[in-house]
Amino acid sequence: MYGLYVDENPPRLVAFGRVYEGSTTVHNIPLGNDQVKVGVEKVRDTDVRVPIPTKDVQLVGKILNTFLA
Repeated sequence: MYGLYVDENPPRLVAFGRVYEGSTTVHNIPLGNDQVKVGVEKVRDTDVRVPIPTKDVQLVGKILNTFLA
């Protein structure tokens, strides 16, 4: 399991998830060259903005049991 950190000083751990190696999309949106698909399994901080928001998901509290880049 991997930790998802937000870009703060120092970086803050906000969730845990699994990386899906070889995936090229998340919710039918192509991943960038420096992105990976992550399935979020545990959230630690619900009120933080996700690193790459979508129209449906802006806060970490909304990513449990879903995927994000």
